[in-house]
Amino acid sequence: MMSILWTVSDRLAAWSVRAGGGLILIAALLVATDVILRKLLSITLGGADELAGYALAVGSAWSYSAVLLKRGNVRVDAVYRLMPGFARGLLDLLAVASLGVLTGIFAWYGYEVFMTSWELGSRSNSELAAPLWLPQMLWWAGLTQCTLTALVLLVRATVAMASGDQAQFAGLVGARSIEEDAAGEASHAADHEGEMRKGGTR
Repeated sequence: MMSILWTVSDRLAAWSVRAGGGLILIAALLVATDVILRKLLSITLGGADELAGYALAVGSAWSYSAVLLKRGNVRVDAVYRLMPGFARGLLDLLAVASLGVLTGIFAWYGYEVFMTSWELGSRSNSELAAPLWLPQMLWWAGLTQCTLTALVLLVRATVAMASGDQAQFAGLVGARSIEEDAAGEASHAADHEGEMRKGGTR
C-alpha cells in the first residue's frame, strides 16, 4: 500500500511541477507581450498582471510537492551538521512533519476562502471580473497535494528509520550535502550539453 501511495505521490508531483512551471512560463510571456505592445503600439492586453499573479500563486503551490520529494527546500544546517546521526534523523522527521502541518493549515483556511468565493460568486475588482473561486481552488489543490505528500513522505521515512536503512532515510528527508548539490549541477550541465550536441548534429 505504501509503495502504491509513494508511486502516485511521485508521479503526481512530477506532473504538477511541469504544469506549474508551464503556468509561470505562460504568465511571463503574457506580461512580456503586454509590455512590448504598450511600448510599441500604446495598447494593452488588459488584465495581464492579474492573470500573472494567479499563475504565480497556482504554479508555485503546484511545485511544492516536487520540491519536497527532491529535497530542494532550503535547509539551515549550520548546527545540524554537527549533531549525531540519530539527532539529525529526528530533526529531519520534525522538519517534514512541521512542513506538513504548516501546509495543512494553509490548505484548511484556503478551502474556506475558496468555498466562500464559490458561494458568494465573488469576482475580482478589475476589468476581467474573474471568478475568484477558480484560481483559489487551484491554489488550494496544490497546498492539499503538498500536505498529503508530506504525510506519505513522513510515514515512509519513519519506516526507513525504524528498519535502520540510513541510506534510504537520508535520500528521503536528509538535508542535501554540498557534494550532492555539486553532483546534481554537474549532471544537469552534462544533460544540457548532450541536448545541445544532438541539436547541432541535426
